[in-house]
Amino acid sequence: MNIDEIIAKALEEEFEERVEQCCADTKKHRFSLAYRLWEYKTIRDLRKNQHNNLWTLRKARHVVTAIIIVTSMLIGTTVYAAAVIGRYYFNTNPDHSRLFIENLSSDKTSFEEYYGLPEEDGWEIIDRYIDDTELLVNYRNGEKKVTFGQRIITEGTIGNINTEKTSPESVSLYEENDGFILVFHEDWCALYWIYGGYLFDLNGNITKTKAINLAFSTKIINF
Repeated sequence: MNIDEIIAKALEEEFEERVEQCCADTKKHRFSLAYRLWEYKTIRDLRKNQHNNLWTLRKARHVVTAIIIVTSMLIGTTVYAAAVIGRYYFNTNPDHSRLFIENLSSDKTSFEEYYGLPEEDGWEIIDRYIDDTELLVNYRNGEKKVTFGQRIITEGTIGNINTEKTSPESVSLYEENDGFILVFHEDWCALYWIYGGYLFDLNGNITKTKAINLAFSTKIINF
């Protein structure tokens, strides 16, 4: 069985699994397509007494995500552009984008700590929302209003983001290409970045420079 057959079989199994999930409360565990692709090539190389340090599970996930995006573009009824920035994948429509993000085994599965903006810099909490996978806090500092978010990184889609009249621009904060920024106006932008196993974002009536400085100023807080 070659790579193409492995991918086709796995996609068929994942489709069948989605149907089963809609019809039953319980589901049978299946390894992800990325894992099976990585396992197949690794075992094949071992049988040939070959070893490729560049073929990792992370790279396999990149390959699978790219395949899914291209396949969706070929069979979908909506025309969009696909973009990749670091660990971020975008299905871009005229007024919004579907954001995907790669999941790693080192990523958090639950909140171990909460982050926020420093109150000593004048940021006042207006309200907040917390559940098992997401933290949202609305801040105010004079005329500036910022929404700060912290999320658990899950494999697959994160959701829709507003990309109307703008496009993601790569930024490097703590690692190379670990974030991206959306500049809507000179004084309004949204910044996303990965740190400590979480996905963070902040948006509001602030400049690009201010958004980056705020990202560096975030710290662990207690509610």
